[in-house]
Amino acid sequence: MQPLMKRRVAMEMHETATMRSASMDDVETLAAIEEASFSGDRVSRRSFRHLLSRGKSLTLIDTLAGETRGYLTLLFRAKTARARVYTIATAAAWKGRGVAAGLVRAAEQAARARGCTAVYLEVRKDNVASIGLFTTSGYRVFGEYEAYYEDGMDAWRMEKALVE
Repeated sequence: MQPLMKRRVAMEMHETATMRSASMDDVETLAAIEEASFSGDRVSRRSFRHLLSRGKSLTLIDTLAGETRGYLTLLFRAKTARARVYTIATAAAWKGRGVAAGLVRAAEQAARARGCTAVYLEVRKDNVASIGLFTTSGYRVFGEYEAYYEDGMDAWRMEKALVE
């Protein structure tokens, strides 16, 4: 390996991912990851724009070297201390590399900062990867919805308390 190549590899290895709030400038990237990740029940560009402009939600983006690796949107409602994971997706090249787990941790921290005592979500019963992610992250099934998704798939309802 040439010396220049060694330096480039070393620099790449030391770059760390950053977590930030999404802006309107991110809508196209969010929509592209959403479309690549889901065959149905997708969040549209219009919905992303609405979510980013209304203040009752927070979309977190994980980036590395300027590349968006994934995102998670939390919804907040007045008069409740529970936040809801509305959508989470990881870019295909980054699946299985801890991006989603990092987003979940960051979302929980953001929910705590807003005074939330729990986070909940719905997940397709056939989405083994997401069920594993949330179970490993401390979420428990507390209910289900029949025929929740547009293709008729049922959903588990999962929740995690953020307080001891």
